[in-house]
Amino acid sequence: MKLLKILLVTGLLLLNGCSQANENKMNSSNVEVIELLEQFKNQDHFSEDGILYTGVQDKQLKDQLNQKVENTTQAYIELYTDSTQPTKTQLLKILSDGIHQIDPNTLDTEDREQVATTFEHFLDITGLESSEGILNTWLYGEEINQLIERNHLNQ
Repeated sequence: MKLLKILLVTGLLLLNGCSQANENKMNSSNVEVIELLEQFKNQDHFSEDGILYTGVQDKQLKDQLNQKVENTTQAYIELYTDSTQPTKTQLLKILSDGIHQIDPNTLDTEDREQVATTFEHFLDITGLESSEGILNTWLYGEEINQLIERNHLNQ
């Protein structure tokens, strides 16, 4: 009976150790994503790039846009901190909530495209392959996005 208890306790300890090792393993990839998000958060996404993009000229608007990107970045950081493996649905919800904080009708075309490009970087950082139409719909509107989707289906 004593031997059975020892084996049972040893087995439980081994299982607990394995599950903690797996948790730490998953969290290490989260740590990498969080580090990339921290770097991304501290950038000025709406400054002139020296090539084509002239940047947002209105300082107040530029600060507001950067703040909304920072808020979205922070939401991703919190998700990756609290979750061992965020789901695609969770990641897309943050993307959608973040970009919809910004009214595309208040921006000129160049700045709208820069916002979409900036939010597209979240896809790269988190490993998502597609925004499932979120970025196109925000950038071009629902009607144009439907035409784009139909065109892709016909090809």
